Amino acid sequence: MRRFFTIVAVLLAAAAATWFAYPPSRQWPVLSQVGSLIAPTGSGVAADAKADTRPADKKGGGTRGPAVPVVAAVAATAEMPVVLAAPGTVEPFATVEVKPRVDGQISEVAFTEGQEVKAGDVLFRLDDRLIKAQMRQAEANIARDRASLTDAEGILRRREALVTKNIVTEQATETQRSTVEALKASIAAGEAQVEAWRTQLDYLTILAPISGRTGSVRTKIGANVRMAEITPLVVINQTRPIIVTFSVPQAELVNLRRALAANSEATIRVGGEKPIETKGAIMFIDNQVDRTTGTLMGKVHVPNEDEALWPGLAVDVELVVERRPGFIAVPASAVLPSQQGMLSWVIGADGTAKPRTVALARVIGGTAYVSDGLSAGERVVIDGQLRLSPGVAVTIREPAAAPKGRPSASDKRGSGPAAQDTPTPSTGAARGRS
Repeated sequence: MRRFFTIVAVLLAAAAATWFAYPPSRQWPVLSQVGSLIAPTGSGVAADAKADTRPADKKGGGTRGPAVPVVAAVAATAEMPVVLAAPGTVEPFATVEVKPRVDGQISEVAFTEGQEVKAGDVLFRLDDRLIKAQMRQAEANIARDRASLTDAEGILRRREALVTKNIVTEQATETQRSTVEALKASIAAGEAQVEAWRTQLDYLTILAPISGRTGSVRTKIGANVRMAEITPLVVINQTRPIIVTFSVPQAELVNLRRALAANSEATIRVGGEKPIETKGAIMFIDNQVDRTTGTLMGKVHVPNEDEALWPGLAVDVELVVERRPGFIAVPASAVLPSQQGMLSWVIGADGTAKPRTVALARVIGGTAYVSDGLSAGERVVIDGQLRLSPGVAVTIREPAAAPKGRPSASDKRGSGPAAQDTPTPSTGAARGRS
């Protein structure tokens, strides 16, 4: 008798473990077998166990269970881009080192470090008092010479009138004519000197040669600067537009030239807590291969209107070499690895999901391009595959919109979360896991 109760206790423990370890679709068949072992055939316990067994499917292939909620997407025909990827470095479109063209003392710094300036904006002003004084002196000398020239020309006219009457000698007339010409030359030299001083005065106001963003200011108000100095006053980098340089193996020369001829689009990505992605176009490839590295350098032109890229930044460059038609595009999370290869869960017209082996050509960004196994218009599961089994019924969930400023669960997992369940039209009975 004690042995009988021991067996019953062991079987009850197995039944409890079955209840928690197996899904509902598998619990009742196991419990019925346990009941048949505890009680003789035909007894009330066995009858109750059989009475509690869930009804089998009409086809006898499994037991009914609740539909599995999933997130789905529709496969579509698309052109697969062939991408050439390489690391790159951001460089300014133009760089100018601002240096003084005359010696002087800085009297004003008209900008702040890091400020964006336009071409022609005032950057520095040097002390101009000495230049202005020398200019006024040159102008006074010109005025004196012009007065002397007026008097000399009057004397020359009178002597030319008297020389015909033999009152004035020819030599005296020629001497006066030389005096007039010398005064004219002196005036021309004075005007040239004034122009030189005016140019020097313009040099005392240092303007921005290009539009861009200023760097660190190397000097302050009151400092004396010399045109022979090597260190610039400030460096201006043009960041809108901007250039991204990259290098690829020399074997990619054909693809790179094809991309340049087509003015192909390039995607620039910057990693980090908040990844940055921007677009550009290839604009240049070097005219020779680097012999030391065996690589070929190229440049991408990026408008960079929002200044997302910064000089010196390390980025990833993805250059579209060509686009090949005849592929099916689905979200990358719809294609999963398995022992049989890559597969996708396809939702049929009856509302059930079945696995299907697919030929994955390439994954670019968040899109997978399939060359075989899927057709345009078919629905594939992109979230919730772990709960699926062949032939299980599913309900399609709509991804919930995340509040502004907060990432949704789909952003964290790479696939959309559920909001509200939308039942899939089904023509047959719902099937649980078997």
